[in-house]
Amino acid sequence: MKPCFKQLVHIKAICFLLAILLFKTEAAVAFNLTDSTVKPLKRINFVVSPKQKKFDQAPFSFQLQAKLTRLFHKDELYVIIVRNSEAMAEKIIKILKEKNAVIGHLWFDSHGHWQRRRSLFEIGEDEFNYMSIRDSAFTANLKKLAAYCDTNTNVGIGSCYGGATFTLPAIENFPAQRMNGDSLMIDLSKLLGNATVFACESFVMTGPGILNAGYALSGCPGRKKFKDPIYGPVWEKLGEWNCYSGKHEKFEEPVTVSLHQDGSIRFKEKNYLDFEKNKKKLSKKILALKRGNYNLASLYQKKPV
Repeated sequence: MKPCFKQLVHIKAICFLLAILLFKTEAAVAFNLTDSTVKPLKRINFVVSPKQKKFDQAPFSFQLQAKLTRLFHKDELYVIIVRNSEAMAEKIIKILKEKNAVIGHLWFDSHGHWQRRRSLFEIGEDEFNYMSIRDSAFTANLKKLAAYCDTNTNVGIGSCYGGATFTLPAIENFPAQRMNGDSLMIDLSKLLGNATVFACESFVMTGPGILNAGYALSGCPGRKKFKDPIYGPVWEKLGEWNCYSGKHEKFEEPVTVSLHQDGSIRFKEKNYLDFEKNKKKLSKKILALKRGNYNLASLYQKKPV
């Protein structure tokens, strides 16, 4: 039975309407993909530094420089000074909610503690190392930042030996101990949305110009205790920062890290020891290392400082 004329008209009309609907749908999708009015997420940079119970030159210098720099970068950089990770999370999340933003760069200003024989960083009184970073209860406050981090977030562990991978030799009553900075970096990345994490094998300096995009984070400390062969593995890797990509789940080539005035973490085209003058300076320092400059008694302190 052949369809009548009216049925053919109805069929053609339906096909025509379907074609128009399909065209409009495709056009709408294309518009959403190319619409320049859709704004990317605003990203804010944070530097986190400890609130001191007594004067400490290193964090004081860092905080002073960061606060002065923020005067000219109020929209990009925030300086968070706290006594613990709970206070840090509260302050950062409050700012992010107010600004409807996510974390671009996050820098943890901290001391390293050689006598504890492990890589670590501190947020005030809270110590994060390769063991505590896996404690879900202990990291609960740090974990709160994960909602504002992603694979485009960069995190810097700003402590000496924070990313160290070497093994400390046995000494007196202490067995050989691997620093496990790489484990700390991997787990921190997982905790913060698979962010990219930077951490140093060696000393992290806090001298002038620390946020001027130069080599101020790298260099040789002047205190006598560091000029001991016990620090040999540290001296050999001056200016070397490990980089773990949470996105690609692997370590990239070591770099030399710098901080820019907006608080962003970047790396230099040439590493610190690529310069001949720095190599010569390092050679002299290593030759001058003298046993006894480091006081081994500090290894036995119950609460190292």
